[in-house]
Amino acid sequence: MYAFFPHLSSPDRRGKVLQLLAAQPWRAWKGSELAAILAIDNVNSFRGQLSQWSHQGYINKIGPALYGSMPTSA
Repeated sequence: MYAFFPHLSSPDRRGKVLQLLAAQPWRAWKGSELAAILAIDNVNSFRGQLSQWSHQGYINKIGPALYGSMPTSA
């Protein structure tokens, strides 16, 4: 289903999510897509974690269940 993704070298889940988002910074990712790539079974719990990371400023919540990398300042 997902043809190309960078080698995810980060040892932790948040680091892997950040690597995925940075690989395609223009894209809005569904939480369920990220969960599928990372082989996470409990998607609802993972979505809660994504929401928490967005509140902490690690990732950008674009819309309901949509996430992206944080915008870079020019």
